[in-house]
Amino acid sequence: MRNRKENLNKLFLDRFLFFVGCFLLLILTPLLAQVQPNKRYVFILDASGSMSEKWDGKTRMAVAKEKLLQLLGGLPKDVSVGLVAYGNRIAGCSSARLYHPIQKGAASVVSQKISSIVPAGSTPIAQTLSVVGEYLLNDLQETEIIFISDGVESCEGDPKSVLYQLKQSGKKFRLQVLGIDIDPKGEEDLKRLSILGDGNYYPLKRPEDYDSSFQRIFFAHDPESMILSNSNAKPLQTEVPNLPKENQIKILNILPYEDGSESGYILNYEYTGVTNTSYMVQLYLYPAEEKLRSFPVPPLRERRMGDLAKHQIEFQLGPEGKGRWTFRLPTGKRMRASAELWDMTGIPKILALSEEKPVQ
Repeated sequence: MRNRKENLNKLFLDRFLFFVGCFLLLILTPLLAQVQPNKRYVFILDASGSMSEKWDGKTRMAVAKEKLLQLLGGLPKDVSVGLVAYGNRIAGCSSARLYHPIQKGAASVVSQKISSIVPAGSTPIAQTLSVVGEYLLNDLQETEIIFISDGVESCEGDPKSVLYQLKQSGKKFRLQVLGIDIDPKGEEDLKRLSILGDGNYYPLKRPEDYDSSFQRIFFAHDPESMILSNSNAKPLQTEVPNLPKENQIKILNILPYEDGSESGYILNYEYTGVTNTSYMVQLYLYPAEEKLRSFPVPPLRERRMGDLAKHQIEFQLGPEGKGRWTFRLPTGKRMRASAELWDMTGIPKILALSEEKPVQ
């Protein structure tokens, strides 16, 4: 009888450890897929007719080619690079083409493709982003999109809607937009795209602005991974920040946006951690009026999970950083938001909980 009980206890323990192992594997697999040693970049080049206009003594396309070839020539050999462009002697609004898929060590081939582009055609930005999303993006690795344009959508497409759908589908990317001598209204449109794409907008008012923009895009991630070949380009000055004294996660603001039939909110957050490791940030949205309390949860965890209306997750690397979520909510409902910071080293553990913020 005693042996039978011991066997049953052992069987129970084995099954328990098996399920715990499966649970941890499910949690850690997305993180392992997220952490990649090499960068992935795709360049979107505007090759519409307006790129043939003069800009500081050269055409806009000539300057773009010169700066891009200089940049690509200075990238590390193991960087994965791809190229998409629209226009390029193709009339109408269906000119978006994949000129080279994202491949490791493809900088020289992409350079050759760029050299052969001739500006002519319209500006189908929405269609171009759809091409990038279909053929180049995935939900495992984050891709940096560098979009260079001298104009806004001219083919009645909706680039913002495309970006929102890509984010909702789980595609991992950041959209960095470089606007060539854009008027104020056009800049607002392109800035909105960069916000929805979790990136930044860089105004190019003169050719030299390419250098500073590229430095901010590339050096911000790895200051020693690239040296621009332009002798006049100054390396980005970086300082080693003091390590924060405690783990923190803050919701900076929650901003509404509306564009035609599309509306929602943009939530900006920042975090600090005490070690240079992998982190997970979780967003929680719940009604302003409390109805249900969850079962008891560990300290620092969000205790309104019983009311949970929306839950989003984002992975981060490094001791500090910022992020952005876009989301929609049912009309007429008052909601509140909070965020959790998790350490993903080994067994995931909660580090900090933000103050809740109203979604207005």
